[in-house]
Amino acid sequence: MSLVNCVDSQNNLSVLGEDEYLSQFTVLNDKSKGICSLLSVDEQLKKLNKGLMHMETLICHQVYKNHEDLLNQVTWIENLEIIINEISLQLQNLQSLVELLKSRITELFLKVQTQVVILNRLHATCDLLRKITRTQSITLQAMDKENIISPNIIFEIKELIEDKDLKSITFLSKDLIKLRNIYEKINKYSV
Repeated sequence: MSLVNCVDSQNNLSVLGEDEYLSQFTVLNDKSKGICSLLSVDEQLKKLNKGLMHMETLICHQVYKNHEDLLNQVTWIENLEIIINEISLQLQNLQSLVELLKSRITELFLKVQTQVVILNRLHATCDLLRKITRTQSITLQAMDKENIISPNIIFEIKELIEDKDLKSITFLSKDLIKLRNIYEKINKYSV
């Protein structure tokens, strides 16, 4: 089919509507249902080919008439594909940056967690050292016969001799025994 035929053709779908057989493909009505049975297969094929040629002519005419719009649409589609590809690339870059950020945050979290564990251990150690110092100090005060033992110190002695951490320290065992004896004497006299 030549381009001249496409341009010169001014027919529309009315040609298909004039033929009873072809009109059944364009118009939905009850009258055209029995037409297939009246025509032979060759006649049906000829009419279908004629209809197809007419449709091709109409399509060519529409393409020729609207070729600028079609080219613009193709150009826009190509531009849209380029933009979509760029967005996809940017999304991949963003995803890799998110993964990098996630790994850095995880690394920093683990460092902070380790530091917290170390600080907790340091706190426990300092607390134990404070108790050791206080145990030795109270033992010296309690051994001095001239000092009167206040109720606060008695309470503190009770706390120290019941402390499980201090009981496990071997060099404090003598001081803890002394404090226990002093505490028992004080309780014995107060009752």
